[in-house]
Amino acid sequence: MRYRKLAAVFACATIVVAACGSDDDTSDTGTTDAPAASTAGSEAPADSAAPSGTEAPGDTAAAGDTAAAGGGDGMAAAQAMVEQYQDENQPIGVTIPLDSVPEPQKIAWLECELESCPYITQGMTDATDALGWELVVIPSESANPGPAFQQAIDAGVDYIASSGEASSLYEEQAQAAADAGIKILSCFDTEPPAGEASNIWTQCGDTTFVEKTGPLMANWAIVDSGGTANVLIVSIPDFAVLKAETDAYISELEANCPDCEHTELDITIPQLVGGEVPAAVASQLQANPDIDYVFFSFGSLASGVTSALDSAGLADQVTVYGQDFSAFALEEIVAGTMSAWSADPKAYAGWLMVDAAARLSLGMELTEERDAASLPTVIVEDGTFAQEILDCCNGDWFPPTMAEDFKALWGV
Repeated sequence: MRYRKLAAVFACATIVVAACGSDDDTSDTGTTDAPAASTAGSEAPADSAAPSGTEAPGDTAAAGDTAAAGGGDGMAAAQAMVEQYQDENQPIGVTIPLDSVPEPQKIAWLECELESCPYITQGMTDATDALGWELVVIPSESANPGPAFQQAIDAGVDYIASSGEASSLYEEQAQAAADAGIKILSCFDTEPPAGEASNIWTQCGDTTFVEKTGPLMANWAIVDSGGTANVLIVSIPDFAVLKAETDAYISELEANCPDCEHTELDITIPQLVGGEVPAAVASQLQANPDIDYVFFSFGSLASGVTSALDSAGLADQVTVYGQDFSAFALEEIVAGTMSAWSADPKAYAGWLMVDAAARLSLGMELTEERDAASLPTVIVEDGTFAQEILDCCNGDWFPPTMAEDFKALWGV
């Protein structure tokens, strides 16, 4: 397998998400400590629209359309999508070579406090090393990125790269950067890039990505359960990108599996930071013993859950899985306590932002930006594959020939 051939080793784990507010309808479960949950007995959330100027991924739409048109074809559509993403050989998303090798540039990476950000730092480091560029790493707070942006501006960089931070939190600095001729590159937020209008020139891992991964993991439960899954969906709707993901998940589940059911468990950021998720999940399972699948919208949410379920005598009741694995989730796949996770390629996001900066530095158009925004992914459900990812990269996944492919396009 290709992971034995890679030299890069990464530290930390899980997704970077956009801290944007969103309205969410929930109902009281009657528990004291658990957050509110809404069930499939009420009106399902509306489908999350793709950002302006984008389209939802074709494979996702095709699965839903097939089910709607054929009625009984939902299982076949689910199976087809799952099989597509069991293959790790995914393209890097850009295909056009640079016009020339760019002159050295100075780029700032705003490293957030979430455990996923060091993975992106590694990608930024490797990509800028390949180009011979200077990288400035600046600590940043997800809920207050303005000071980090200002520090980057004061450092006189040519580009600023950021992840998961809503543009409303740094509007003043975005304008100041534009005035200084500094372009901003972003990933894992829901706002589409508008170039000169917003000074945000790229947005990878946005709604187009989660509208692929949400349906993908809904289809995994459909296939794994034989079309009978009763799913507890655990997420943080305050993160706009996660709200889009779970809306897409629910839409696909309802389209392809008329006998499936779902319940939403909405977690707050303080609950996540405070380690309250395991107890909240256990409470929901005790209140609804018919639930047999627990889906987590990103890796950090699942920390400590299987141990808590085991202690509560609930481990045999459910299949635990999710989107955007962390290292511990891979370890649990190896141990058999979790079943499947899809990947968010975090170091890849760093390479992609550097690629955009290289093109902009040469005056090139970002003609493939929207295509590349829907990041590659893979389903990990085999213990051997999970261990290989751990041995290679401590829990990050990316296309097998990522570094070589980017370097070939860059002429370095």
